[in-house]
Amino acid sequence: MKPWPRRHLPTRIAALLGFALLLLPGRGTAETGPAEEAGLDLIRRIRSLTPEASVTNRGRWVVRPARPRAPFEIPLLMAVFPTTTGWCNFYEMGPDPQDRSTRLWIRHSGERPPCVSLATWTGSDPAPDTGRPLSAEESMQPLAETDFSPADLAMAFLWWPRHRLIRSEMRRGQFCDVVESETDHTPPGGYLRVRAWFDRDTAGLVYAEAFDARGRLLKEFLPRRFRKIDGRWEVTELEMIHRQNGSRTRLVLEH
Repeated sequence: MKPWPRRHLPTRIAALLGFALLLLPGRGTAETGPAEEAGLDLIRRIRSLTPEASVTNRGRWVVRPARPRAPFEIPLLMAVFPTTTGWCNFYEMGPDPQDRSTRLWIRHSGERPPCVSLATWTGSDPAPDTGRPLSAEESMQPLAETDFSPADLAMAFLWWPRHRLIRSEMRRGQFCDVVESETDHTPPGGYLRVRAWFDRDTAGLVYAEAFDARGRLLKEFLPRRFRKIDGRWEVTELEMIHRQNGSRTRLVLEH
């Protein structure tokens, strides 16, 4: 497997995935030990990262659904840009196999978790300028028939109440800090625990596993391909694997 390049940029990944990377006060449990304090410190560092500049990319979702459905692709436009109160990640995708198009906004403002809004339309209907805010349950639903959800793109687990540094180890050729994040409540189809491998030098996400309310592995996430552009390593392909239904989705960028 091709290793993660040492000089990748975490802010680039933030721009592509809509990572909500703002510095927030800790919300740990009443009793915390060194592992919890170290985990929270790392999560604070990750939340403090923001994109360096506006970025626009075109690409596509490459979806291999559970059998017997055939694979399909969905065109995709992504952008990150500043706003009057912070910054925003924008996704426009479609049409999907049902002739539906989707717009997703992930807005970051101050010290609050990101606000996620969604709008959909069909065929030749006019595209909406704004979307409606999503509830926690709605944000865990599949996005445009892919294996990614709005909560995945917003990295919602970064605002869960508990984070614990469980170990440090090599993963995909990088030395990583491994953090387990947990929440008390999860909607149907959502996650109760996420285990994430963050590169020690850059805090970039190298690999992640998401577990359901019964403790079973639900999804795996990993960057797949990279390209050196203007002397810098940039992610060009990401993959989400749904381990319980056998589907998988790749996000492929076209530069």
